[in-house]
Amino acid sequence: MGVGIIGGGLMGMALAYHLARQGEQVTVLEQDSELGGLNGELRFDDGLRVARYQHAILPIDRMLYNLCTELGLQDDLLFQNAHAGFVHGGQIYAMTNILDFLTFPMLGLIDRFRLGGVILRARSKADWRELDELPVKEWLVRVGGVEAFERVWRPLLEAKFDGVYDHVSATYIWAWLNRMSSIRRVPQMNGSIGYLRRGHFSLIQSLAEALLRLGGKIEYNARVREIELGDGRMQRIRTQTQVKEFDVVVAAIATPNFLRLIPGADNAYKARLTNAKYLGLICPVLVVEKRLSPYWTLNLTDPTFPFSVIIETPHPEHPSNYVVYLPRYTAPDNDWMGVSDEDIREAWFSHLHQIFPTFDEAAVRHFAVSRSRYVEPVYLVNNLANDIGILTPYDGLYLANTRQTYPELPTSEAVIKHAQHVASVISKARPASTQMG
Repeated sequence: MGVGIIGGGLMGMALAYHLARQGEQVTVLEQDSELGGLNGELRFDDGLRVARYQHAILPIDRMLYNLCTELGLQDDLLFQNAHAGFVHGGQIYAMTNILDFLTFPMLGLIDRFRLGGVILRARSKADWRELDELPVKEWLVRVGGVEAFERVWRPLLEAKFDGVYDHVSATYIWAWLNRMSSIRRVPQMNGSIGYLRRGHFSLIQSLAEALLRLGGKIEYNARVREIELGDGRMQRIRTQTQVKEFDVVVAAIATPNFLRLIPGADNAYKARLTNAKYLGLICPVLVVEKRLSPYWTLNLTDPTFPFSVIIETPHPEHPSNYVVYLPRYTAPDNDWMGVSDEDIREAWFSHLHQIFPTFDEAAVRHFAVSRSRYVEPVYLVNNLANDIGILTPYDGLYLANTRQTYPELPTSEAVIKHAQHVASVISKARPASTQMG
């Protein structure tokens, strides 16, 4: 009967690929008419395609690079200068070299050095476990001071966590600083950021093609209604149209979605799953003919803006166009989730005009809004003690999602690494006779 994987996003497809390579008979059940999930793409009427969400690839992402090489995508990896800046008080300030840092106007000289000390402390701290027990604010104030926290970290945290970050673990900022600072090296502080020519959806497509060549299957529009449990094990899967049986089922989906599929689970396990918190994401995407700024990313320090960062890249296949992402992280039940695309366009554009007075709405070639309720897990204080593992209390049922990449950020690199680990765990637990010859 083989292995059934619920979810055709990057986690599910990478896991299916690795399991199939290990000799498993794999079937992916995707609820939509196409794969991708957060790694999907937008298709406009004129044939132009862009990624739904921006996925950054760093030069240190070796697992991702190796997978792209296995799938023949290495020539599709493109890199650009990672020019960065801040928008503060209506002005744009560069943060691309050490001089920019030393003249950063948001802080006095002493606080600038303390801010630099936070980055150095994060990079030099190999043992992150003690940070698991500390709230992020407490650690940032202790290391960097109150002024730096209020002027720099508070607005960034408020934007990232929809204003609620009191119980977020300091491991978040440790992981974020380590990843972001790996882009830039002193004294120049220059660096590069990468992406796939045809977006992450091309990685999903290549994984699907490889899976099919290895004898795997993909079923579309297969919305799972329930994972039936009984006698301490997974029994079967019910979709909207049929019952399916597998030796093993892996739910490669967000924890809240998994919880809804197992109404027969015991209350203690369901209570643990209920404690898993996530951020949602609303992300307007613009395709413009004239770039807004020379920066790859601009961080905003004004929490009244509806978006927290501006990310801009040339379209990889049509470089005369530029793709602009204006993301807003929210609680999954935030009111913005129900706001119409037109109202979002009006709100976002009015704030863009404040930053770029010459912004011409008529020059916007395409505009679209993507929404996802469960995008990124929130790691709270003492996350280690409340970890939700790959193994469930039920034989034959596994869970694989980005909550388990802790303390790493849920990047594509972390997802691919974790998928390979999950495949190894499942393969070791399976008798050789159940795998394909």
